[in-house]
Amino acid sequence: MKVYKCFSSYHLKDSPHHPLPITKELHKKGFIDISEGTPAYFRAVEPEKVIASLRDKYLRSAEEVIIKLKSYQKGQRENWSPVWYLQGEWNIRGKVRDLVENSEKEFITAFVDAKMALKFKKAFETAKHKGLDVKIILLEKNKRYLNALSRFGEVIPVSLEDILYREEEDFQKIFTEALFSSEAPSRVKGVFVRDGKESIMVYEEDGIIKGLIVRIPFIPLFQRMVILYLIEKSREKN
Repeated sequence: MKVYKCFSSYHLKDSPHHPLPITKELHKKGFIDISEGTPAYFRAVEPEKVIASLRDKYLRSAEEVIIKLKSYQKGQRENWSPVWYLQGEWNIRGKVRDLVENSEKEFITAFVDAKMALKFKKAFETAKHKGLDVKIILLEKNKRYLNALSRFGEVIPVSLEDILYREEEDFQKIFTEALFSSEAPSRVKGVFVRDGKESIMVYEEDGIIKGLIVRIPFIPLFQRMVILYLIEKSREKN
């Protein structure tokens, strides 16, 4: 370890207790040691000790941030909001798993993009483990996805063309067409509903996957009714 000597400083000339400002700051941070005596000497602390100190400070700061964030989340839960905007596939998958954890009896879903359904396997595994009534609607027929998802619950392939383009009109049919239309600026990829009380709608906008958590009571309930409507119509056809 090299030892360095400080020159040309009136601070060190008169007293070792008044080092240069930068030396004092480094000593305060624990990066250097200062010797007693005149003239004063300083030396760098072993790198391992410096890195360990920085690591400890980083971990303490991270723990403080986590505590503050949890406190903030608790405050936000108290200030209940009926709609939350999500962005990022990782974040959306986590929120869907939370949705399953909060489910009591039923977890029903519908996917325009069957491939996307496989990205939520962990959520389906949790739902199955909890013994929930799991229904998965696929709006495209693909045996690969049907087989892969069937181990999690009831999988129902639905043809929108056969259901939507009949002569009869009803409100649920109109809502279904508006919800799953491929011509809309924001294309719905999937919908998750728990117990008719809360839902997450995943959609794509400008090539970015986004999501909406909805807790307004009548909207998740109506989304549930639409999905069950599609199941009923599909069974009638078959």
